[in-house]
Formats: sequence, C-alpha cells, structure tokens
Amino acid sequence: MLNHNILINSDTTKGLYFLPVGGVGEIGANCYLYCCDDSWIMIDLGISFADDQYPGIDLLVPRLDILDYLKNKLKAIIISHAHEDHAGALSYFTDKIKCPIYATNFACNMIKQKMKENKKIDSIKLKKIDINKSLKFKNFELDFISTTHSIPEPYAIRIKTSYGNILHTADWKIDDKPVIGNKFDSTPFTKLGDEGVLALIGDSTNAQISGYSKSENEVNKHLPKLFSRYSGRIVITCFSSNIARIKSIINAAKENNRKVSIAGRSIDRTIEAARQSGYFDEIESIIHEDKLKYVSKEELVIICTGSQGEKRSALYRMAYNSHQHIKLENGDVVIFSSRDIPGNEKSINNLKNLIIRQKVDIVTGDEEMVHVSGHGYADELKDMYQWTRPYVAVPVHGEYLHLVEHAKIAQSCQVPVTKILDNGLLLKIAPNKPEIIEKIDTGKMVVEGKNIYNSESDFIRERKKYSYDGIFMVTLLLHKDKSIDKNITITQYGLAIDNMKNIIDNFKLEFTNQYINLKKEKKFDDSHIQALSKKVIRSYFNREYKKKPEVQTHIIHI
Repeated sequence: MLNHNILINSDTTKGLYFLPVGGVGEIGANCYLYCCDDSWIMIDLGISFADDQYPGIDLLVPRLDILDYLKNKLKAIIISHAHEDHAGALSYFTDKIKCPIYATNFACNMIKQKMKENKKIDSIKLKKIDINKSLKFKNFELDFISTTHSIPEPYAIRIKTSYGNILHTADWKIDDKPVIGNKFDSTPFTKLGDEGVLALIGDSTNAQISGYSKSENEVNKHLPKLFSRYSGRIVITCFSSNIARIKSIINAAKENNRKVSIAGRSIDRTIEAARQSGYFDEIESIIHEDKLKYVSKEELVIICTGSQGEKRSALYRMAYNSHQHIKLENGDVVIFSSRDIPGNEKSINNLKNLIIRQKVDIVTGDEEMVHVSGHGYADELKDMYQWTRPYVAVPVHGEYLHLVEHAKIAQSCQVPVTKILDNGLLLKIAPNKPEIIEKIDTGKMVVEGKNIYNSESDFIRERKKYSYDGIFMVTLLLHKDKSIDKNITITQYGLAIDNMKNIIDNFKLEFTNQYINLKKEKKFDDSHIQALSKKVIRSYFNREYKKKPEVQTHIIHI
C-alpha cells in the first residue's frame, strides 16, 4: 500500500527515480523531477488553466512543497521550451527556487520579460544553455536534441546517468517545413537508440490521433488566401507564445497590404522576446492599440489574446464590448487560430456566441486550415519508439485517455515496460525492475493577482459554497437590555427567490421566538446569537428550497 506524504519516505540515496509534480493526467502545469543517487533536477515549471471548480480563478500552478524538502539537493531547473505550460510558473516561486534555471536563448528572453513584468528579474539565477555543450550536475549529464514544435528552440533532453540514458522528449512533432527553425532531424534519436535508452518520458497530447500531424507551413500558405476573402477588419486569436503562427499571420497581412496591431500584453511580451532572439528582425512596426482610430478597418489585422476564452483577455473584452480601443461590428471577422484545450470548451463557446450576437463572422479550424497542432500524432510516436527503442516508456503531458493511448503505442512497438503514472507517484526506474514506490502529496496552487494560494484555501471553499448555495447577510440591532430591535435587515446574493418579504417575516418570527428562550448568558455572547441566526435561516431554506446558504450575521449594539 502506498504512503501519502508531502516528504519522501523512500531512500533515494541509491537509484534512478522519476516524479511528476504536474503535467500527468492533465494538460498543462508541466513539472517533472528526476533523482539519481539523491541528486535532483527539475524539468519545466508551467501553468495550467483553471476550470469551474475554482470560481474567479484563471490560472493554476503546481504545488511545490517538495522544494522545502529537497533544498540544496535540487541542482537545477531546466526549461525545455518557452511555452507557458512549461515555464509560466517560474515567477510565482522565486522565493522557493534556490538553484540556477537553465533555458535556451528565446526561452531566457521570454522568462526575463515575465520576470520584469512581475518585478522579480533579480530574484533568480537564469543561465543560457549552449546546446552544443553538455550540462553537467552531480550524477547527471544533459544533452539537448533539437526538435520541432509551435515555438522557437524546442528541445528533447538526453539525461545521462550511471544507470543509463533517459530521453525526456518534451513537446515535439515531426515538421519538415517549419515556419521558424530547422526541419526535424531524426538522426540524433537513431544514434541515441544505438547507444541505448533506458527510459523514454514522452509527450502524449495527440497519441489518440492516427497518422502524422500537418506542418505549420500549411497554415502559413493558407492564411494569405483566407485574408484575401475579407474586405473588413480581421481579428485573429492564437496562443500568445506561438511565434511561428504570429509570424504566419504577419506574413499574410503583408501579402494583403494590411497593417498589424497587437491586442494583449502576453503577445507583446512574446514578440519582444522574439525580436531580442533575432526571429522578427524583418517585421515592420506594429500599430499600437491607441492609434487604431487612424487606420481604416479594411487595412487592419489585429492579433489578440483570448483563444481559450480567458477572462480579461483582449478578445474576451471585445466580446463583452468593454475593450478600450476595439469595438467589434458587422463586417469584421474573428479567426480562432488555435485548438480548444480540454476543459476550456465552455468558455470558448460562450465567447463565440457573444461574438456572433454582434453579427461578426467566425472562422475556426473546423472550416479552414488556420491551425495545426504542435504535438506529434500516433505515427510520429511510433517513429520515435522505432528510433530510440527504450526499455521503459512513461507517458506524460496529457489527460488519462492520452496516457493510455500512448502506452498502447509503446506496447505495440515492443517496449518491454510501460508505466502510467499520476502526479505525485514516485517511480523507481533503476536498478532492478521499474516500480512505483510511493505517493507524494502534490496538488495545485491558485493564482490570485500576482500571488499564489493553496487550492483548498478558505476563500476558494467560500467562493464555491457561495456559487452553489448563495449567501444571506443579516444585520441585527441589539439594545442594551439585550432586546432585539424590530428593524432587522436581510440581503441575499445568488439565490433565486421572489418572496423576500415572506422570508424576512418568517425569520423575524422564528428568530425572535427562539431568541426570547435563550439563556440570559447566551444573550451576552454575540457568537450564540449569530449561530441562532444561521440555524433559523438554514432550517427554513433546507425545508422550503433544499438549500443551505451561507449566513453572515452582523450585530450592532445600540
């Protein structure tokens, strides 16, 4: 039977271990720990989107209590690439991170942009990776293998240990004609397979889709044709860190003699990091939002945030007619150049409905070639297994259904051992037969403003309760003789009731009758009076509505 601990009970002084803290059984919040003879490294530290179980919360990050346990045993954090679900949580843990953070040029610039925005740039030790050299830490040697993805400089990581090689694929696909970067080269993976791979820890996102993914160049070729069909303003939304897509959009705008504007701080940040990294040198000036009034709509393409229906994003504000500079109108077209991340479908559909109500056309990947995935399909995973021939396969980066499909692919490729994990399961890879030896408490933190809090915090529980059962606010006036004034005020939020007067009258009658019968000493204790108020209201609502609203009672002594 597995133990559930925040700290690790198992002896990790000898052996090779893998511990997913986030990114397994879910999309996003990628965070993976490797241990070799009690020396630890972390690969990636990302965010994920919150769903309806976290009212008012947009983002989640992994819970990193384990860092307090590891302390100086953690030698480094390595960022595989710059996507937010792999690097976006770094700025929330600067107080906990004591080791260096390693990233490639573009990822470093992205991280710096976000750290500057949060005024934490001086709080971390950020080091640029030279991909032509190995990174060496105690018991680890890391080499980087260039892949293709929907962002510059994605790398798989070869982790060399005394027990054998681990291949951490990170996010990848086979793209022979990428818009940015070099085409995919399988040669390093074949060489690694010849050398021997003990374990492959691999991307599962599209394991359930047969065949091969399409090239980003397909979108790059199609967008100019699509833009040419529209005479009005074009608004297009994509993942803010998808530099290849942003470049394709800008190319399409240029071919159609249109000017480009950006709406959304995260896209601004991405473009600035790309310029610093030498990817956008040829791009002409981008029109700032407050200058849009000087540009005719038929000349304009607006690239904006909000592809996942995120609250407070640029497209969200346009849909709700609250954007300071952009008002959607008949004749515009909104293009969703992205996929729906699982769990975000409802938010995205709500956004689309609001846009359509404004008589604005919508284009998605269902009708046009406006999006391709940055993750490999099933046949690409099969190729990877044929190149590398690992002894152990551990699917990561995906919901449980993706992990299972990935495991089936590995088994079909004659991989001897497959292990499907959950976040917090500690896998001993070597020596001896791979086995899960312990369950570590992991979980999530919620992002509220620029701070993070435990996902089980009181304010989260209160928001959930208020959203389900509503809240009653009672104000009582208590005289010096401890009699209750007849002017009792009650307000309520979140409950569908149309007979408030009857409720107030009922409360006054029931509460007064029970208050009169209270023992004298309890009338001098506000907590007893508040408990009685709560009991009366909850009993009534449970009887009449099958609800138990939260009750807050304020007592004013007069």
